[in-house]
Amino acid sequence: MKKQIIFVIILLAIIAIDSKGQNQSSVLKKDGMEQKDFRTKAAVFHEKLNEQLKPQILDARSEEEFDQAHLPQAIQIDPAVEDYGRQLDRLIKSEPVFLYSIQTGRSTQVANLLAERGFETIYVLAPGISAWIGAGYPVEVSVQNKNRIVLDDFKTTLKSQEYVLVDFGSNYCPPCKKVIPVLDSLNSRSNHNIKTVLIEIDANPDIIKDFKITSIPTLILYKDGEPIWKKIGVPTVEEIVGASVKQ
Repeated sequence: MKKQIIFVIILLAIIAIDSKGQNQSSVLKKDGMEQKDFRTKAAVFHEKLNEQLKPQILDARSEEEFDQAHLPQAIQIDPAVEDYGRQLDRLIKSEPVFLYSIQTGRSTQVANLLAERGFETIYVLAPGISAWIGAGYPVEVSVQNKNRIVLDDFKTTLKSQEYVLVDFGSNYCPPCKKVIPVLDSLNSRSNHNIKTVLIEIDANPDIIKDFKITSIPTLILYKDGEPIWKKIGVPTVEEIVGASVKQ
């Protein structure tokens, strides 16, 4: 009997661990207060979204970000705008709400407000819109975006020099902004032969999809067109140069 009880406890623990990050009823603690964890992986987010005839999708980014690229049928709502909460009045509480932003900060902020208002089924795309684009799910993109690069041209660029460092990120992503000074410092040095290329995820979904970039910032160092080093997060100049020297 004791063995059976132990087995059941272990099984429940495994199920709980496996569902973490996908089950929007998970709980986080912030400043000593318990909050629901609405973060949902892209595959589950996409699956649940497709179950809805008229999905309630909220893009928790600025109007400028929304105009560059957004999920089909999404409604733009910016938590930085005063009284943005009034826009939530049009939503149906009994139906699921799907939220996303460049990462999960702004979308989680809106999700918490929805939860306070009695919404029970809320999904926040994690780690952000890059996961959706990288998985190849549909987005509506502005064709006039000046940061757009043709996929074939990008692949040619990877072979334009022996070493090419590609920074996949966004102007609206705080960690991505921390990468820029690193690249500036790298470019100011003369003891290396590394070309740097910036790819804005909102403007280049075809590149993000083809190279399966699901989190930003992501940096990849190529040698003669082949990847030799990858870093998710903010690198140091020493890491980048060191990766090229090792080759």
